[in-house]
Amino acid sequence: MRLVTSLTIDASLLRKLLQLWDASGDRRNPFASVLITPLFATSSTLRLVREELKEKRGSMIYFDSGGYYAQQGKISFTELYCKLRDYYFDPANRWADWYVLPDNAPTSRDSREEVGRKVLDTITAAKLFYAEMPSEVQEKALAVVQGHTFAQVNRCLETYREVGVTYIGFGSFGTSGTTNSINVADRRSVETLSHVVRQLHGENIRLHTFGVSTPPAIYAFYRLGIHSFDSMAWLRSAGYGKVFLPFIRAYNVSHRSIKNGALTQEEFVELRWQTQHECPFCESFEKLREDRLYRSLHNLAVVMETAEGGTRMKPDEILKLIAAKSERYYKIFEDLYCA
Repeated sequence: MRLVTSLTIDASLLRKLLQLWDASGDRRNPFASVLITPLFATSSTLRLVREELKEKRGSMIYFDSGGYYAQQGKISFTELYCKLRDYYFDPANRWADWYVLPDNAPTSRDSREEVGRKVLDTITAAKLFYAEMPSEVQEKALAVVQGHTFAQVNRCLETYREVGVTYIGFGSFGTSGTTNSINVADRRSVETLSHVVRQLHGENIRLHTFGVSTPPAIYAFYRLGIHSFDSMAWLRSAGYGKVFLPFIRAYNVSHRSIKNGALTQEEFVELRWQTQHECPFCESFEKLREDRLYRSLHNLAVVMETAEGGTRMKPDEILKLIAAKSERYYKIFEDLYCA
C-alpha cells in the first residue's frame, strides 16, 4: 500500500525533516510520494517540494484540493472551486503527478440534509471541474467520494465512472474535535469504505483514503486492499508528545504531559520489542521524548512500516497485539482484520 506523506508544512520544518532523515542512514524513502495543498502552501514550501523532492529525488507529487479548508470554513466551496480551477489550468503548475478534484466534505455534526447537499456539491463540482480541465490534468485526476450512506457514495462512483476517472479517493470518515478538524475511522465510515471497495472490485480503478492514518487504521486499509493513503498524523501526534508503534494506538512519551501519564523508557522498550520495531529515531529514548523532529520521523517510519503490512510479525501475532493494546480499534476493524 502506497504511503503519500502530507507535506503542507513550513519549508524550514520540511528542510529539517529531510536533512535529519538523510543523516540517519535509513535507506527507506517515506517521501517517495507526497501530498501538498498548493492553494494553502507557501511559495517556499512549493518550491522545495518541486526542486528537492520532484526534480532531485523523483518523488510522486499529489496536489490536494484544499477541501479540508472549506470544511473548516476558512474558504467557501465556491471560492475554492474557482481558485483551484485557475491553479490547475495554469501551465506553470503542471508538475504534479495527480490532481485532486474539489470536494465539499461533510462533518459528523452535519444534519442529514446538509450531508446530502455537500455530496451533491461534490458530484456536481467534480463533473464540471473535470470538463473544464485540459486533457493533461484530466488524465491525472483523482476524484473524491463523499457520503454517509451507500446510496450517496454510489452516486459518486456512478458519476466518476461516466467521466472516466481511474483514481478515486474516499474522504467521508467521521470527524472529531471542537472544530471537527480531525478525521477518525468510526463504524459508519468503515462500513461505507468497505462498500466502496466491493463496488470497485474487478474494475481498473485505484482507491485512496484521505486523512486517517493511525497504525491500526493503516493496517485495516492494508488488509482491505487500499491502493494508497495520505498521512499527517505522524507530525500532528509528535507535536502533542505522542509516538506511534506498528499496528497499535499512539502513546505519550513527553514528560510535559499533564493529561495522560507518559510512558517510561522501560515501557517504551517493551512495546518496541512487542511490535518488533527498529528505526534510527527511537534508539535514544531521551531524544524521542525531548525532540519533536525525532518523534515525527519515528512516527513516519512506523507509518511506512505498517503500510507494508509488517515485515517481521505474522498476521495472527499482529491481531493479538491490536486486540490487547488497541481494543477500540480492534472492535471497529475486526471484520477487516479477520477477513
